[in-house]
Amino acid sequence: MIAEYFCKGMLIGLIFGVPAGAIGALTIGRTLERGFAAGFLTGIGSSIADLIYSSVGVFGITVVSDFLSTRHSVLQMIGGILILLMGFDILCKQKPITIRKKSGGTLTFCFLSAFTTALINPVTIFSFMAAFAAFGISGGLDFRQRTFLIAGILTGTLCWWLFLSGITAHFRYRLTDKLYRCLNRVLGSLMTGLGMIMIIQGIMK
Repeated sequence: MIAEYFCKGMLIGLIFGVPAGAIGALTIGRTLERGFAAGFLTGIGSSIADLIYSSVGVFGITVVSDFLSTRHSVLQMIGGILILLMGFDILCKQKPITIRKKSGGTLTFCFLSAFTTALINPVTIFSFMAAFAAFGISGGLDFRQRTFLIAGILTGTLCWWLFLSGITAHFRYRLTDKLYRCLNRVLGSLMTGLGMIMIIQGIMK
């Protein structure tokens, strides 16, 4: 049934969305500083990158997959550097809370930066391939089944980012300056650490 593949896709999307990682930390940080829209658009940027990679996996686009495989270490180092820089930026924000009422042009940047960071992490496509195997999804699917599977993955990731940015926005105005600085240290340290790990892994490969 078509609905079965949509549900499987949603589960895969949620499994890959819940482990927050660097994009999760970035989503929380931007929601606290700029509001729900900025945080959710950061998550959407990651979801669109996931959509592209899941499409490559589902439709078996071997040319793209081979290209990513041969340039895996370089792309991983570039992604690590971007995450490292964003982590440093969060660590430097130790001033009292300055909640912005309007995000202006920063909303576009929130989307594009998250999309770029997620897109240059080719590990994602191999993770999706493993997920498909775990859920018993073979290559013998027709076009409608593949389409609904991808739609489910997108829906699942979007649900997670909607929840994460929504719950963060709910507590946004209840944060004290001390707690805000503490969260910045935690989120910044997490992103910096993940960035360094990605760079080291890229060099070793």
